[in-house]
Parts: sequence; structure tokens; C-alpha cells
Amino acid sequence: MKSVKNIQKITKAMKMVAASKLRAIQTKTENSRGLWQPFTALLGDLPSADVKKNVVVTISSDKGLCGGINSTSVKISKGLHKLNSGPEKETKYVILGEKAKAQLVRDSKKDIELIITELQKNPLNYTQVHHCA
Repeated sequence: MKSVKNIQKITKAMKMVAASKLRAIQTKTENSRGLWQPFTALLGDLPSADVKKNVVVTISSDKGLCGGINSTSVKISKGLHKLNSGPEKETKYVILGEKAKAQLVRDSKKDIELIITELQKNPLNYTQVHHCA
């Protein structure tokens, strides 16, 4: 009986930690919702020019059990890469997340321009993004 109570206490503590992390992520997400609107206003939804260089940004998780989401993200990225590639066009990947990195490094190592992982621990800042451009 004592071991069951101890397990219940541990489980309760784990739930509290998970809830705290979820609240922090939700707050960050809500605070960043308005970021895409200026970019859409500036660039538009779809480019109208025929460009020679394309970038496919693939976003996935760094860890966890969300394989379906990660696999779909990689599958769509591969499709976009294939669609935008050609003899006169260059298409590169920018990968955000460990799970997409693991899948794309196997198949498309030569087409990867940049890999960034552990964004929840080390959020990007302007200097990092500007340096990569």
C-alpha cells in the first residue's frame, strides 16, 4: 500500500510539472501570434516571381512521442523540395527540430543549409538569424 501511495505522489508531481511547462509554452505561443501578419503583408501569400533559389523550412519536435506530426512535416517538406527543384533551380532545407533532422539527414544531406535544434532551451534571437542569412 505504501508503494502505491508513493507512486501516486510521484505521478501527481509529474502532472504538475507537465502542466507548468504547458502553461509556459501556451503563453509564448499566444505572445507570438501577431508575428506572421507583418510578413504576410510585406511578402504576400505566394511569390509571383520565378525564383532560382528556394528554401523549405521544416519544423518538428526535438523529442517526444508525436511521430505522426513529425513524419507528416518531413513528408510535406520532401514534396515541396521535389516540386521546387529542377535543373535550373536550387532548393535547400532549413531544419528546426531534432526529429526532422534525423529523417532528412539520411536522404537529403547535401540539400541541408541549416539545422537548429533545442529551440525550447535556446530561443533564436536576431543576431543568430541575421548571421545565417
